[in-house]
This record gives sequence, structure tokens and C-alpha cells, in this order.
Amino acid sequence: MRKHWYIGFAVMTLASCGGGGDSSGPPPPVGNTPVPEGGITVRNNSYSPTAKTIAAGTSVEWAWNSCTGGYDGESCIAHSVTFDDGVTSPIQERGTYTRTFATAGTYEYQCLTHGAAMSGAVNVQ
Repeated sequence: MRKHWYIGFAVMTLASCGGGGDSSGPPPPVGNTPVPEGGITVRNNSYSPTAKTIAAGTSVEWAWNSCTGGYDGESCIAHSVTFDDGVTSPIQERGTYTRTFATAGTYEYQCLTHGAAMSGAVNVQ
């Protein structure tokens, strides 16, 4: 009888080992979003470049690069690209936002988090 108890205990112990991880999907991405050629970087407290001139019908892509630190100590600041005409990106910590400019003019924008201290403009010709 005692032998059956030891075997049962061993089976239960082995069955409870392993796994334990969450298999709901991959971990969130770390680091910053690569800026496409001709794009604008969204950094902590600034856009780079702050002004851009393009032809009508052209799209501009903003890429968030506001994260610092490593995987376990990463810190990201949420920003937006909010235009004076009311068009806005989501407030986000990473990723991209693209807008196509069909009409000539100057399109000024700022971050909802930082206001006019973090601003830029797209000049469409």
C-alpha cells in the first residue's frame, strides 16, 4: 500500500512541474519604432524634424521613439500628433501614424500631452 502512495505522489509532483507560463501570445514589443525615410520622429518633448515641406498628395509618417531603458526597465512616454484642423493621432507610446495631405497650406500640430512646447508643421506646396 505504501508503494502505491509513493508512486501516486511522484506522478502528481511531476504533473505539477513545468509550464506555468502564459501562452496568450508574444510579449509586447520593446524599443522604439524605426523611422521610415522621410518620416518624422516623435521623441520625448520634440518632433524631428520640426518642419517638413512636401508636395500636395504626399503622405507623412510619424514614428514614436520615446522609450528608454531595457526590457525589464523600459519607460515610454505617450505622445500624439494633433493638428490645428482637428485631425489627430491616438495618444500612444510607440508605433506610427500616417496622414496624407491633399491640399496646399501649412498644417501645424502639437502633442496633446505637452502642448505648444512640443510642436511642428508640415508645409504642403
